Amino acid sequence: MAGGKETPRQKMIGMMYLVLTALLALNVSKEILDAFITINNGLETTKVTFDGKLAQQYAAFSASYAENPEKYGEAWARAENLRKEANALVSHIDLIKAKTIAVTEGKELEEVIGKNQFGVDTVLNLAYVSSKDNYDANTTIMIGAEPDRPKEDAHADGNNYRAAVLREKLESYGDLLKSMVNTNPGLIQALDSLFTYPTKVRDASGTMTNWESLNFYHVPLAATTTILSKLQSDVRNAESDVLGYLFADVDAASFKFTELQAVVIPEKTYVLENDSFRADVFLAAYDDTNLPEIYLAPEGTKLDSGATELPEGAVKVPMGTDGYGKLRLPARNIGEKNWQGIIKFRNPAGGFIYKQYDANYEVARPSLVVSPTKMNVLYRGVENPVAISVPGISQDALSPRIDNGRLSRQADGTYVVTDLKGGNKATINVTAEINGEQKPMGSFEFRVKSVPDPVAKFAGKGPADNTVSRAELTAALGVIADLEDFVFDLKFPVKSFDLTVIMGGDVRTLSSNSNRLTADQQELLKQVRRNQTVIIENIRAQAPDGSTRALGSINLRAF
Repeated sequence: MAGGKETPRQKMIGMMYLVLTALLALNVSKEILDAFITINNGLETTKVTFDGKLAQQYAAFSASYAENPEKYGEAWARAENLRKEANALVSHIDLIKAKTIAVTEGKELEEVIGKNQFGVDTVLNLAYVSSKDNYDANTTIMIGAEPDRPKEDAHADGNNYRAAVLREKLESYGDLLKSMVNTNPGLIQALDSLFTYPTKVRDASGTMTNWESLNFYHVPLAATTTILSKLQSDVRNAESDVLGYLFADVDAASFKFTELQAVVIPEKTYVLENDSFRADVFLAAYDDTNLPEIYLAPEGTKLDSGATELPEGAVKVPMGTDGYGKLRLPARNIGEKNWQGIIKFRNPAGGFIYKQYDANYEVARPSLVVSPTKMNVLYRGVENPVAISVPGISQDALSPRIDNGRLSRQADGTYVVTDLKGGNKATINVTAEINGEQKPMGSFEFRVKSVPDPVAKFAGKGPADNTVSRAELTAALGVIADLEDFVFDLKFPVKSFDLTVIMGGDVRTLSSNSNRLTADQQELLKQVRRNQTVIIENIRAQAPDGSTRALGSINLRAF
């Protein structure tokens, strides 16, 4: 039946059924009805043959399932359901046979049906039925008194022997089988031919009737039994074909591979001392005659789960003869990079499967660390920037701590040390989270110093200068504190100073409570003459930490 083609055995069954229908059209004698015994015995033999074949099929299927439950699990569940439904339908038809024979022969049901030596239900052979030509009992049981309206109600014993119910069971069985082979049009067509029953058909006289009455109304018991045996053969025949399809379909859907490749995927290739190299090692299989197509989506593209369409801008990844896609991604711009792509692969059924993949990596600048061992200094009262990194480990995995002051991480990944207290040393200890554990990465010691005093300047002159022009004096605005050649750009605002001018034997001193010259001080400077002395002293400046620094005096001779 598979694929719409009939085997010689199936053709023989069809021929016997034609003979059966031809005999039903005749008013035959009881002796001629004995021919049905031969036809029915042939159908029963076919059933036994199918039972043996099915037992082998189910055994092979069961063994494959036991060996690989994941691969065969879904198909085996369908096969078990198929067996259950087929056995139930064959048993139901056996019950109809036994009931019609029992009523016709005036026997109890248990006298007509029982288990054979194999534990299978067996109905009394037609050869031992004396009233093979009787049609009253089976007509009453299966149809009722009105052939145009076959009954569907159950018998008094609780079983339903009606032909209308049998037709519904056969059609439901056919629908179940077709749902199991929905990718095989030829097999579906063959199942339709077996289990589709027209509501209106013509009998031998040309009268329109229904399928139930055509086959079972006023039909001799021998013919009824033989028709039922033929239906059982249809059930087993279809069961065998569908079971074979289910089993073969699993292998047909399996991928075939021609090459094997050992693959090692390390967690990382940069390993720290006292750590361990970790990698996944597995055997990869591929078909060098059916290599996949690999596509890479534009950077940052987020693919929908289960996507089967390539996003705009996707590029095809070159394939090597070893079955690997040769993915090359740019390492530009610092930070984490996330890429997604799709692998397109032809399956055994001729369609395609799509698998997404991720390619994530982090781009970092090459890190050159040069440490001037004599200048590892942190200054009190300022924000000391510190760069902390361990090659091969992400910044997010680092946990630095300082034993003097406070260590704060900045937005750019660097750190700032502040609030340094007493003592002349500070040590930064760094640990890193590796595989869920905190591991020490080392420590670094700094010297702690105070910010040096700035140098006071007035009229562009400092403590090292000796002379000043009268023009520079009159142009001066005040006193500033300059932190010369220091690594930090710090401000030391001058809070107060004294201006002293020596004019011969006259000494005059004026004070300012800011960094600016007062009006009186400016007027005094205008009176300075050549070779007279100007002194800026008692200079007080405020340091970044809030403390007051006393700065050196400036002594100048005017010219």
